[in-house]
Amino acid sequence: MTLQSLQDDGWTLSPLVDAEITEIMTWFPSAESVNIWGGPNFRFPFTGETFREDCRLDLMRSWTLRHTDKQLAAFGQAYERDGRGHLARLVSNPGLRRQGAGRRLIEMIIALLEETQAYDEYSLFVYRDNTPAYRCYLSLGFAVQDYPDDAPMPEKCYFLTRKTTRRR
Repeated sequence: MTLQSLQDDGWTLSPLVDAEITEIMTWFPSAESVNIWGGPNFRFPFTGETFREDCRLDLMRSWTLRHTDKQLAAFGQAYERDGRGHLARLVSNPGLRRQGAGRRLIEMIIALLEETQAYDEYSLFVYRDNTPAYRCYLSLGFAVQDYPDDAPMPEKCYFLTRKTTRRR
């Protein structure tokens, strides 16, 4: 699957390369941190192989975000779910949290999808107790919707969507 890159205001969103996986793995020092990010079926402790499998890297579009200093700032994925561009496994480098990388990651993934796909809406899930992520998503125009019948953990997560911003 061929992915494009996007540059904006000193930030670069690029397709994930294998060499970055090892660094991203260091962002999850505990089973709890992996669960919040990857869900209850994400194995911990993990190996490079199980991490790749549980991220479904061969099935999903995956990107990393870097700033002008070239430091790896964030990682995220997208796939189609119920006709929407669905964002998944969004995470900021723990050393850079609360500095706008997560917000920029989401904005740039959506911008890239709007260039390459015809989605009218985007969606994501977030744990109800992940307040920083939940607030970030709301600030980006996402709103809580009815939980999909086929999705696990309705008692633990919110399902959020937002309309496309591309001009028609």
